[in-house]
Amino acid sequence: MSARVPIAVLASGRGSNFEAIQSAIDSGFLAARITLVVSDRADAPVLEKAKAKGIPARYVAWPAAEAGESPASRRNRHESAVLAALADDLPRWIVLAGYMRVLGTELLGAFSDPVLGFSRVVNIHPALLPAFPGLESYRRAWEHGCAVAGATVHLVGEGIDDGPICAQEAFSIDGCRSAEEVEKLGLAVEHRLYPRTLSWLLSGRCAVESRRARFCVRQT
Repeated sequence: MSARVPIAVLASGRGSNFEAIQSAIDSGFLAARITLVVSDRADAPVLEKAKAKGIPARYVAWPAAEAGESPASRRNRHESAVLAALADDLPRWIVLAGYMRVLGTELLGAFSDPVLGFSRVVNIHPALLPAFPGLESYRRAWEHGCAVAGATVHLVGEGIDDGPICAQEAFSIDGCRSAEEVEKLGLAVEHRLYPRTLSWLLSGRCAVESRRARFCVRQT
């Protein structure tokens, strides 16, 4: 078996993508090990799900604002605390799984990779980026009358849901009668797309050229 790449998962909610990733690890499909799950919410279900799997999990609170402090400074203080939590078993990659914070220079800089040409931080977004960045993307696709919705795995930049696109998958929503039906279909797509794309990224076959993620297929 290939060496397991250490990854950390940052999540804010229920953790369904965390579960999909851990299932891919357990099955041997994904050569990784989760060193730590971090959440910015004390009541996030993902924390208990991680602990049930025997994976260390930690709540890192979003800090209270100091007088005259800029939003960027506050974010950097939080990211410094996240990095401190990761220090005992430093991961190779950061994997966002429903993490509801825009990342800044502190964390992205710590995982900057000159060979990759970007930071080793990856996210999955419930839309075909650059369409519908931000929140409620499946609902917005349905409310706009889109024929298709989709999911995007991308490397993470400092903007909202920006960064080089690694993989996308679309699905028809013509027959959906509610946004909830769209989300159900979308989660099924996410749960297979994310582990598959992570397997490519963690193998070291990705490089970023002019903000485009390119994968090199190794000859056997």
